[in-house]
Amino acid sequence: MKKVLLTVFATLVVAAPAWSAPVLIQFEGDGAGSKPNGFVSVDSALVSFSDSIGADLQLQDFGVQGIGKSLAVNGDDASKLLINLAGSASSLSLDFGNDDPGFSSLGDRAWLQLFLGTTLVGSTSVVMNRDDVMNQTIALGGLLFDNAAFFYGTAAGTPIDLIEIVDNVTVDTAAAVPEPASMLLLGTGLAGLAAKARRRRALGRQ
Repeated sequence: MKKVLLTVFATLVVAAPAWSAPVLIQFEGDGAGSKPNGFVSVDSALVSFSDSIGADLQLQDFGVQGIGKSLAVNGDDASKLLINLAGSASSLSLDFGNDDPGFSSLGDRAWLQLFLGTTLVGSTSVVMNRDDVMNQTIALGGLLFDNAAFFYGTAAGTPIDLIEIVDNVTVDTAAAVPEPASMLLLGTGLAGLAAKARRRRALGRQ
């Protein structure tokens, strides 16, 4: 039975994404220019980026609005940067810039929302200092999630027409727990194996 249990556990481990925790995406090894929705950096194949409105991702050196090469949702609209993960994680942080005072109002915020599937599991915001320099960070952790949205918005969370620029995207899985479906599969399998072992012992005593 021990051999069977080890096989089940090994199968689940092999099937899980090959995360190295934490994953840091800095975009320096990526080619500059327009990027399609679903863009994946060479820094990690486990994280992809999309524009929630259209397909206006742009990767380039934005000067003080970024840090070296940075990723922008380039349309001046109410779009969000969507971040999708190949598996579950426990925390996400990123640096942000282009908090331009000419296109934002006092009290406007950077927003980070975490989702598990389509369910919102956590949200946080940081008041933008509006100095048009990438010198602020937003982070949220201690939650199980597999996708996220980052955007600039009002204090009420309404997106504003302002280009988001991000860098140093860090995803951590250190405290992540197994997917519920995987736990159910493991629990069902172990229960079945235990019952089978009890039947064998009972037959052996007859």
